[in-house]
Amino acid sequence: MKKLIPVFVLSICGIIANAQLDKNPESFMAGLNGRPLVIGHRGGFDASLPENSISIFDFTYTNACSKPIGIEFDIRKSASGRLYIMHDSAVDRTTNGNGKITNLPDEYIRTLFLRDRTGKLTGEKIPLFTDILSFAQYKNIVLMLDVKGNIIPEVIALVNKFNLQSRCILLTFTKDRSKLAMQLAGKMMISAWIETPEQWQFIQELQIPAKQLITYISEKTPTDLANEIHDRNVLVMTDMSEGIRNKANRYDPGYYKAFVLKMNLGIIITDYPLFANKIYCNE
Repeated sequence: MKKLIPVFVLSICGIIANAQLDKNPESFMAGLNGRPLVIGHRGGFDASLPENSISIFDFTYTNACSKPIGIEFDIRKSASGRLYIMHDSAVDRTTNGNGKITNLPDEYIRTLFLRDRTGKLTGEKIPLFTDILSFAQYKNIVLMLDVKGNIIPEVIALVNKFNLQSRCILLTFTKDRSKLAMQLAGKMMISAWIETPEQWQFIQELQIPAKQLITYISEKTPTDLANEIHDRNVLVMTDMSEGIRNKANRYDPGYYKAFVLKMNLGIIITDYPLFANKIYCNE
């Protein structure tokens, strides 16, 4: 009986940890003490580990100098109906296989291995969405879900199963998907793409609670509109887009800080989450 005690204690600790992490939609922002939440694009590219993999997610989480930290990833459905983590519609670039994941059965997908950033084949498999939910369940981590295809209800159902609603952000890029998210997301935070006053008006009409809404802006979003959103106490987020705007290189630390202040950002998505995270740890 004594040998069972450590296992029992660990189980209780896990339950308590999860209860402490999973309080309400804005809880992870409250824990940042005014710093922006840093989210790693496809898990981040601070190491050569495969994108959208358990190994890069764990690397980012383990080496973050402050938490919570976030990971962004893409979810796609296989021909067999299971949800996998894969950015591209096809597996060709990131694995030793080929074909669109929506056309591939699980039996084939399970034979594939991920490539790292240099193109080297690894021993790592394509993770299931449930693998990521299990990985995150008792960690102080935020999951940003980029859902590919018409599978939002299935994604939300799995998030609910793992009781991770208040540590997930659901990305939506169209009016229809924002509306569907409002209907189904429960406590999950909802990100809406805002580049025009008309888009902002539509989102306001959905009446998503301000504490549950994140506005995803871009360089096309007028400054006065971004300021208006911020003044309404709605979180503002954008992508630093190092891969597009800076030849896949990191910016100088001062650039990140100045950009966050200029745009009133509560959340940044970056290819270099550990680098950006450390900027604020050093304050």
